[in-house]
Amino acid sequence: MKGRVTLLGAGPGNSELLTLIGKRRLKEADVVLYDRLIDPSLLAFTAKNAELVDVGKMPLHHKVKQSKINEMLVNYANDGKKVVRLKAGDPYVFGRGGEEAQVLNNQGVNFEIIPGITSAIAGLAAAGIPITHRDYASSFHIITGHHKKDGQQLDWENIAHQEGTLVFLMGMAQLSNICQELISHGKDLQTPVAVIQWATQWRQKKVIGNLTNINDLVVKHQIGAPALIVVGNVVQLSDELSVRKPLDGIHLLVPFSARQRLFNLLTDLGATADFYSRQEKVPVATDFSAINKYSSILIDDVASFRQFIQLLIRNGKDLRVLAGKQIIAGNQSVAKHLKAMGLLVDKIMPVDISQTNLVELGGEKPQYNIGRFLKLYKEEHSLLTLPFELAEFSGVVFPSTASLNDFLTSLDEEQKSHLQSLKAFTMGKLICQAAQRCGFSEVINCQPNLQATVEKIKEEFARD
Repeated sequence: MKGRVTLLGAGPGNSELLTLIGKRRLKEADVVLYDRLIDPSLLAFTAKNAELVDVGKMPLHHKVKQSKINEMLVNYANDGKKVVRLKAGDPYVFGRGGEEAQVLNNQGVNFEIIPGITSAIAGLAAAGIPITHRDYASSFHIITGHHKKDGQQLDWENIAHQEGTLVFLMGMAQLSNICQELISHGKDLQTPVAVIQWATQWRQKKVIGNLTNINDLVVKHQIGAPALIVVGNVVQLSDELSVRKPLDGIHLLVPFSARQRLFNLLTDLGATADFYSRQEKVPVATDFSAINKYSSILIDDVASFRQFIQLLIRNGKDLRVLAGKQIIAGNQSVAKHLKAMGLLVDKIMPVDISQTNLVELGGEKPQYNIGRFLKLYKEEHSLLTLPFELAEFSGVVFPSTASLNDFLTSLDEEQKSHLQSLKAFTMGKLICQAAQRCGFSEVINCQPNLQATVEKIKEEFARD
């Protein structure tokens, strides 16, 4: 059985600019070969058992040669694998996707192209620059600043006299030469120029000048690759059309969640949010008949309750077994989630109660050691470490003690040594106390609900 190769565009950097079909293909993939410039959070959308291969390329250095990448794509597909070649931007916009597609076609490999949003357009928009505008430019031209080794030169005479916007990709090493060539072939010295680094991301930076001074401005403001070079009158609109939000420039780590509610709230305010992975909760065999012997049920966390429901259903029962029993939630957050799931609690910990009348439902170990403990699930730890440098982040959010433990489990030794540079936002007192023992630069306790936590994050970074 032959597999399939998907040449997938990841977009310009922001993980939400991935297409819906792209997200689905990542979930279906057996193997993902990814580039350096993709947002590592996209890898959170892959299946647990997917093989992830870093073939990232850096300027003047190829971690894996293109010929080897081509060979890997063919071999994986011939082994019957569903392969995703995850490339920054769009595969067919200076991404060598066309070359890879030719190889796959020549080798008889089943393949498809899923376009991505190119930085040549989206990167400009993120900096307030429309690539076309009726009053400024009616056309645009996307040009590579990176030439083949044979020394083939661009047709500068033609480029310099094009009407419209010029966008140079992969051209930072040639910026001075680009400006000189445009001037020497007749371009007005005062033509506006913008350089945008890390477009659509938290670390986005831009400088605006003209053909005579942009190189000096780039040096002054320490702008480097990856960056876009934009030449044309549309650059004048940048300040007017730039959209500013309260959390612009803030980079946060949040737990991965299928619903992504916290992620959405933060990104809507301008933050860049990336994921740390959660451990998978696997049900364990439990004798739930012991429930009948106790008058009070303490539920440690939402995961425990979900596993309890599944256990009941597998045994032909439902929540009616809880009739007449006192229900106690481990904390306010658990109580809120149980209410949303149709169960109203009688009390919230801490409470005074006889240990002989209580059974605690939990995961790996009891949180309160009160009465009898029923272990409902175990956690299977991911083999992958967190794919980020912690120095890049402004803070990390912990909705639960379990999420804190999952985060710490995903760190290697070097990452653990950088916790002191990171602020921790905790959603509850018990989580706050646990985080304070971990070495974060600051632990900020928030109310145990998403909206209040987001407001606290806004307040914190507004002060900074």
